[in-house]
Amino acid sequence: MPRQYVVVGGNAAGMSAATRLRRLDEAADIAVLEQGDNVSYASCGLPYHLSGTVAEDDLTVMGSEQLGSAFDLDIRTGVTATEIDPDARTVSAATAAGERTAIAYDDLVVATGAEPLVPPMFDLDELERCHSLRTVPDATELRERITGDERTLVIGGGYIGLEVAENLSEAGNDVVVAELLEQVMPNTLGPEMAAIVETHLRNRGIDLRLGTGVDSLSEPGDGTVTAAVDGAEESFDLVVVATGVTPRTALAESAGVEIHDSGAITVDDRMRTSTPSIHAVGDAAAPPAARSDGNAWVPLGGPANRMGRVAANDIAGREDRLDPVLDTSIAKAFDIDVGTVGDTAAALEEKGRAYEAIYTSQPDHAAYYPGASEIDFKLLFDPDDGTIFGAQAVGESGVDKRIDVLATAIAHRDTVFDIRDYDLAYAPPHSAAKDPVNVLGMIGSNVVEGVADIVHLDEFLERRDEATVIDTRPPEMREAQGWIDGDENVPLGDLREWAADADPDGEVLTYCKIGKSSYMATRVLAEHGIAARSLTGGYYRYERAAVTEDDRIEPTAAE
Repeated sequence: MPRQYVVVGGNAAGMSAATRLRRLDEAADIAVLEQGDNVSYASCGLPYHLSGTVAEDDLTVMGSEQLGSAFDLDIRTGVTATEIDPDARTVSAATAAGERTAIAYDDLVVATGAEPLVPPMFDLDELERCHSLRTVPDATELRERITGDERTLVIGGGYIGLEVAENLSEAGNDVVVAELLEQVMPNTLGPEMAAIVETHLRNRGIDLRLGTGVDSLSEPGDGTVTAAVDGAEESFDLVVVATGVTPRTALAESAGVEIHDSGAITVDDRMRTSTPSIHAVGDAAAPPAARSDGNAWVPLGGPANRMGRVAANDIAGREDRLDPVLDTSIAKAFDIDVGTVGDTAAALEEKGRAYEAIYTSQPDHAAYYPGASEIDFKLLFDPDDGTIFGAQAVGESGVDKRIDVLATAIAHRDTVFDIRDYDLAYAPPHSAAKDPVNVLGMIGSNVVEGVADIVHLDEFLERRDEATVIDTRPPEMREAQGWIDGDENVPLGDLREWAADADPDGEVLTYCKIGKSSYMATRVLAEHGIAARSLTGGYYRYERAAVTEDDRIEPTAAE
């Protein structure tokens, strides 16, 4: 008798499992149940359909008939799995017309994905011009309503919300983004890195409102939506609710599987649930993850596809395990890319793990070669041995390359000493002789070894009034970029003469553009018996943080 496999869910993880099973078992009967009309569609491409960047036909990677024929799969769209009987090993299912059936299985893969997390006060089913964005029909319906001059409210400032905001703006809309928390991308970026993104969004015309809640949505019947934004009523033509997603697990719960704290299905590194013969994959599952002390819910496309493959291999009797998921991600926000991997500072603090953080800004390729642009970096690592915990990067070009290298480093438990010595590809159009990843390693290793004594911005701001603050940049750079009020400008080349005569009262804090010359300054001062600390990230770190205007001296008008 051929084996009977049932996969519930026909998108990335489910189809990855189904097609891999076919490649490993030509004789098996494989059924795929999908409640929607599309399988294997490009979920991550949906926001780009709103601007017309991605055509509707391109959102579906391969149609159900084509997939079914190519892989000999029994793909049933418009069919909803309603219940699992793990003892009888059957799945109950119903069609849109109400036809019911029970399908037997030897092994079952639950790939039910996630659904939009819509606040309970918003009844999107009753609101014609208010939308979520999760499926191809969601994207096409919203696209059909865009004429190019709407005033649109996007609720939520995470990845999807910002991608939606960008594409609606590109389509000609006047876009307001309301984010309840005090920063964008709160789950993946530190506030100082988020500030860079926020500035860019505002410069591109997005009306970004942080710490702003939307209390209600209603439609007065004139083709508009009335939204209570922090208690004040405003009128919009369209509203998109992008407040996140939640795992769809009701089916799995009917089989009594263990549910993770996140609400997703707990699985091991083979994608096995707590119930025999049932695997779970994709956005419905919480696999082992590097950003936790156990499992974590990481609803991303890359891990979803890998989970499907691992589940199929395990079902077919092949040895395979999923490495802990690192939460590696990247998003485009107009002209910049935002990349992250591993732990954030908030996550490390929640776990009670000691860490050090450094900041720098480096060109994506050799600065003298035309077109170079800066990438802002934040690196988190163990202060004792330099093991890398996480990284964040924001820039116009080259972000993906560096985040991928750092993801590989974290996966292999590498340290700042390791990445300092990585042999990376170099040519002036592509990188610098010291790649930004190498530079991060150099800075980090100096901190671990005690060669560099750094000070973080929060402590810098607390102590600067009692300290001697030295700006080590040349005067022309200082004039062009701005400076910190109350400092003293002593360019690095003049510092030895200054140190010979100086007797500073209290500690000395140095800064420069990104922290390089100010670090060198601390070494010069140390040789003259003056202890000093350098502001990590330099003036860029200071300028882009949430400091008051009174704290910042702007460049002169002539500059």
